Amino acid sequence: MESHWLNGLNSEQKEAAVHDHGPLLILAGAGSGKTTVLVARTGRLIEEKVVKPQELCVMTFTNKAARELKHRVKSKLGENFGSIWAGTFHSFGRQILREFYKEAGLPKTFGILDPGDASAIVKEVLKDFHLGDKTAYDADKILSIMSFWRESGKTSTSSVDEYEQAVEWILPHYHKKLKQLGMTDFDGLILKPIELMEKNQAIREKLQTQFRQVMVDEFQDTNLMQMKLIRLLTASHNNLTVVGDDDQSIYGWRGACIKNILDFPKQYRDCKVVRLEQNYRSSPAILEVANSIIAKNNERHKKVLKPSKKNSENSLPKILVFENEAEEGEQIAGEIQHYKKMGFKNREIAVLYRSNGQGPIIEAELRKMQVPYSMTGGTAFFDRKETRDILAYLKSALKPSELALRRILNTPPRGIGDKSLEHIEGLCEKRKLPFWKAALEWQEAGVDEKAGAAIDNLFLLLKNLPVQLLATTKTPGENLCDFLVSIGYKSHLEKMATNSLVAHNKWKLIEIFARVLDRQFEKSTRSVETLRDFVDSMELRDTLEDKENEDQVQLMTLHACKGLEFPVVFLIGVEEDILPHKTLGSDIPEERRLFYVGVTRAQQHLILSRVQKRQRHGKLLDSAPSRFLLEIPKNLMEERVGPRTVSQESRKAMLAELFKKLDGPSAPITR
Repeated sequence: MESHWLNGLNSEQKEAAVHDHGPLLILAGAGSGKTTVLVARTGRLIEEKVVKPQELCVMTFTNKAARELKHRVKSKLGENFGSIWAGTFHSFGRQILREFYKEAGLPKTFGILDPGDASAIVKEVLKDFHLGDKTAYDADKILSIMSFWRESGKTSTSSVDEYEQAVEWILPHYHKKLKQLGMTDFDGLILKPIELMEKNQAIREKLQTQFRQVMVDEFQDTNLMQMKLIRLLTASHNNLTVVGDDDQSIYGWRGACIKNILDFPKQYRDCKVVRLEQNYRSSPAILEVANSIIAKNNERHKKVLKPSKKNSENSLPKILVFENEAEEGEQIAGEIQHYKKMGFKNREIAVLYRSNGQGPIIEAELRKMQVPYSMTGGTAFFDRKETRDILAYLKSALKPSELALRRILNTPPRGIGDKSLEHIEGLCEKRKLPFWKAALEWQEAGVDEKAGAAIDNLFLLLKNLPVQLLATTKTPGENLCDFLVSIGYKSHLEKMATNSLVAHNKWKLIEIFARVLDRQFEKSTRSVETLRDFVDSMELRDTLEDKENEDQVQLMTLHACKGLEFPVVFLIGVEEDILPHKTLGSDIPEERRLFYVGVTRAQQHLILSRVQKRQRHGKLLDSAPSRFLLEIPKNLMEERVGPRTVSQESRKAMLAELFKKLDGPSAPITR
């Protein structure tokens, strides 16, 4: 009798879901229902006792994906769900290091260094670097090279490149600083577990026995380190299922190795390969365009997306050609209004672009038309100074940390200046004390009475902070806001802001942070442990949960749109030097995959645009259509040059609507 987990699956999906042992590569084309297959296979393996829940490990790239999988399996298995492990690679590494912290040379309560603080350490080390002008070095570039060195085991260089030479000098100092702080960084969350498994047979065998079935989602995004971790974890049984789509590999610039998925069947000779080609998302016309785009890439697993059903809406995708970018912005905003009149909601419409610089033009036009929108991009929430300040307070209250304490010691200003810091650092060096202990010994350090009293007061505030946050009169988030007001942090933001609107927006970020904190407590008990879990998840830079279901047009880059879908998609600026990008697009196959990802976000309507002249470096220059656009057969697209022609009936309706507004009561002016 066929398992109920297979109900509703097509033949290829069933083939993947019934696989029990050995390596399996699921090539999941865009919109082919890969999550459904993962859920079905997970549930069936547990229900049919092929594997115990605690022996199953699912690695993902976002905690949101892990939560969705666990929720969907649990809702069908109920009490038999057990405790499968599902989470990100970094979460998995953190779990291993918590279990084997001694063997990894870490303290039991080790911290995780975020990229911002890692950059600060590099800059600190650069102060003592004498091979060149320290201001000429880009800390992020040094971190990137360091990451590559650590991944490949490199420790020295014969290169004359100044960055390579800098890394050779900095890397041991960086490792020493991490050890002093009792911390690991993001690379360490993968590298240290690899090192443990390579050097310690008992640990390797324990983990291989513990996880008898391993599944990896979005496999095309894995890097060499992650692949090494997977191989070590599964070497004794090879019960490894990887799910991904090489045609959607778009993160080579940040280390993703497409060879992992391309060469998987060669690395695992007895590998079963299942292709999911039925597309449940897009209209047949859109799929024809998508297939014609990606077919031009040579190094790929051959697959063709097939429409799963007759779509009632099967209009040809459009390419709109405008005179310049100002006209493009204005007309795309007008086209959005056109689709809204057809019955689409704002949130069902997305505008995609290759680089963030293209967004503001559309943004300005939508503002003029008073169309609500959400823009994905800009400074990430967890990179904002305000967010990092609050997180430093929480970290310092739960577990003393030099970096966190330094950040808040005089934020907001409380009279603890550079001179006091020098005295504390001197005592650290003299007595080999951690920074926070030396700060408590401020009298011996030679800090003056006024600054010392401020230090004592800060430590008292930190000691009481968890109790204050957990007080039941208000939510933890509200209590946090009250705390920040009471210590003068809000007034500090107001003083530092250039105007009241900037100050208001900064405090709004604090309130968002507070809401995120409250969501954590909604799911767990009101305890210090929940607070610790919250700080841990923030250290791993978990993304914010989805915004409330607001009705807003979505503006985002092509990289940000992966995994999403919309009934109406505008993909703007399909021109040479933009897509493929002039400076960032040296990998043409990856740029083509990026274009393909954008096209396959569309469910019913796909509208591409380009301009004949675009502003570059202050000059209006001719702009050529993208080579990717020219590769699409002309019969698959409908081209329109210039603005939409407005029919006489539409013109009358628009004028009637305008006169109606003019005759009505005056609308208030908003800023």
